[in-house]
Order: sequence, then C-alpha cells, then structure tokens
Amino acid sequence: KQWYQRRVAITAGNVGCKARDLSPLLMLKAIFQIQQRQGLAALWKGFTCHMMLEGLQLTTDSCISHITDLPKELPSLSEGPGRILGYVTLKCLSTIMTLPVFSAVLLDTVQSESARGESASPMSCLKDAACRFTRKGSSYQSSYQNRLLLPVHQLILPTVIYTLSWDIVSHIIHSLVLKIDRMRAAKQTDGSSRRPKTSLIDGVWPELLAGTVHCFLADLILLPLEIIMNRLHLLGSRAIVDDVLDARTVIPYQASYSNLSQCVEALVDSEGAPSFWKGGSALCLQYILRFAVVHSARLLLKSIHNFSQTRPHEPNDSLSVNLEK
Repeated sequence: KQWYQRRVAITAGNVGCKARDLSPLLMLKAIFQIQQRQGLAALWKGFTCHMMLEGLQLTTDSCISHITDLPKELPSLSEGPGRILGYVTLKCLSTIMTLPVFSAVLLDTVQSESARGESASPMSCLKDAACRFTRKGSSYQSSYQNRLLLPVHQLILPTVIYTLSWDIVSHIIHSLVLKIDRMRAAKQTDGSSRRPKTSLIDGVWPELLAGTVHCFLADLILLPLEIIMNRLHLLGSRAIVDDVLDARTVIPYQASYSNLSQCVEALVDSEGAPSFWKGGSALCLQYILRFAVVHSARLLLKSIHNFSQTRPHEPNDSLSVNLEK
C-alpha cells in the first residue's frame, strides 16, 4: 500500500537527506528509473500481498463480530459509549491478530526487486508472518538473538494507535463532507425551482467524494504516526530498499532503537522534526491521481444520466401517435 510513499519515508534519512522531502519531479524521475531498471512489475510489487492482507482483516473483523456481536463499523455518539467501546475492542483484537502479516506485507512492499531471490506471493508472506510470530527461521532467529528485530508484542501499541486513529479521523471527516454536501444541496433546492433528484449521481457522487477526501486527510494528518510505525516494523528486518535519490542503486535499511520513544528521539535528532512529514509529496501525487479518477467517474455518471433522460422520449412519442391512430 502506497509503496513509493513508504520508500520515501523510510529511505530518505538513510542517504543524508536531513529534514527534506522529495519534490514531485524527483519522485517521477525515481519512478521512471525504477521502472527502467527493474521492469513495470516493480511498480505493482506487493499488490497481491496487500489484497490478501485486506481480505484477511475483513475476514477477521467479520469473525470477531459474529462471535462477540461487536460492531464492525464505528457507531455514532447517539448509540452510546458501550457500542463505541465494543468497536474499539474489535479493532484492537483484529489488529493484533493480523499484525505479523502486516509486518511481512510491509517488508515485501519496500524490499527492492533486485534484492529478492524469488517473487513474493501471498503464501510466502504468510510464511514470513508465521516465522516472525514464532521466532523461527534462520534470518528471524538470528535477528532476535542479536536484538535487532523488535518482538511482535512491542509493535502492538503503535500499530493499534495508528489503526484506531485512522478509523476515527476518517469517520469524522467522512461525516463532515457528507453533511456539507447535504447543506449545499439544500441551499440549491431552496434557492431555485424544484428539480427532479437524480438518484444515480446524487446517491453515488457524495460517497465517492467523501471517501476520497477522508482517506487523503486521514493519511496526511497521521503521516508522522505511519512513518514511526513503519520504521518500527522494519527495524532489524535487514531490508534492502531502492535509493529514492538515485534509483539505480540500493541501500540497506539501518536503524538502532528498541522502542517507540527511542524511534521518535532518533528521528528528531538525526533528521529533524520535519522528517515526520517525509513522503507528503508522494502522498499528494497519489491522491491527485485518485481525485482525477473520481472526477472521471462523476463525468461518466453524468453522461449515463443524460443519455437515460433523453433516449426514451423518441419511442414514447411514436408509441402515443400509434395509439391515437
């Protein structure tokens, strides 16, 4: 997920890029160099594993909700604190159960294509997740013995905080966008003559817009938390990543801290406070393309609606003439 944003956030500090984000032109240049050097498949690396993770998280949420009757969606304040607490409990359990798989998928996403001996698959990610959880396997066992790799239980707190914060922030923004859209539609209806409401556009477009806006703002607001969480998951994993300043070379991901507070202190001391917003340019480019896709979908819906409104008139008129005869 958002592979290039994560590469920027993770590797910028390793190449002496102190407190500096990459410009969009440099990112496009790096993307072109990676594609030219590793092939077009490198730009989609980790996609299948990420889809597997999404399906696993949805399945875990559904199973926990079915067994415990906890809500899968964030309840409103009117439903009471009990339902909200139930949702928080469900998300905590789901995040903890899928945490090793998340670490394996993240490592597969940022790992350079040239550093992998074989193409990753969902089954290999599940195998790596099991090795990390059980501390088995040669690479994981040596990393744990040398205290390079953080145990799974130390990753629970930052991952749960980020997951819950993202859900809450995105839910609030989603509700605000829909409320603003309803207020705008009500003002237009009161200020003009009565118009027939088009269910296709008015029903789908606000949800598309709200979904895009809440994802963008939630990702942007919580970008520092995501950077910290990703670096903790990759600590001691011996990942070989592409150098985003020179995509023709690769560099090892190196860091030395043992907990959340040390990670924050290391980022501030070595890279500066603005390093928490590294990857912001990549995030903006990503959502510019996403907004373009959403706007294209809106234009398509308008075309379908206009076609459906104008097309049926001709056969109806001819039918009425035939009935009069």
